[in-house]
Amino acid sequence: MPNPRCRRLRRRWLPQALAVLLVVAQIQAAEQVAAPPQAPAQQAATPPATPPQTPAQLPVEQSLKVRVLAGNGEMNDLEKHVMAPLVVQVVDQNERPMDGADVVFRFPISGPSATFPGGKASVTVRTNGTGQAPALNWMANGQVGAFEVHVNATYGNQVGETTVSMSNVAHIVNQGKRAGSHESLWSHRWFKVAVIGGAALAVGLGVYFGTRGGGSKSGPTVTISPGGTPGVGAP
Repeated sequence: MPNPRCRRLRRRWLPQALAVLLVVAQIQAAEQVAAPPQAPAQQAATPPATPPQTPAQLPVEQSLKVRVLAGNGEMNDLEKHVMAPLVVQVVDQNERPMDGADVVFRFPISGPSATFPGGKASVTVRTNGTGQAPALNWMANGQVGAFEVHVNATYGNQVGETTVSMSNVAHIVNQGKRAGSHESLWSHRWFKVAVIGGAALAVGLGVYFGTRGGGSKSGPTVTISPGGTPGVGAP
């Protein structure tokens, strides 16, 4: 049988021991709740992605001059489907032709106007060595009236712009009075390309004037003034 003294000790100290254990358990639970959760094992640190560096943009300069060589004040014959030539030249502030400049020809989107192949209202043409850029293969939309063609040129950070005034007419009357005996020359489609071609221009003019009985061995020269009509004269 158990010793009566042991029984008395157990009755005396057992409640106190249980109370101490309970207090200890509560303290440990409180510490676990207050402690922050352990972070998972750190992975190898990777440097943050940096955006690609772009060179500083140069300020835009309104320094290009866009001159209208052909088309300003011209009429498009809707009856004969003959469109006036449309040619511009781009030069810098020192009057030097800009080779490789981008020129955008833009027709109005409503009213009397014209379109490029595919029904497009605008087209981009790059200038040649003389700074010239032609708008080719366009057709009036059939509505009679005046309209303006907006022309923008860009070369690097240099820009320039101008407008060309044209009109669609049912048919052109008295062409000879409007531009003299050389109006029919501008009506030929091949002449639009010859203005830009240089060499093709000399050949085309030689054939044209040769058929008219001109006996000179050298072809005449063509002078184009901005906004005006071409002049043909002896070399």
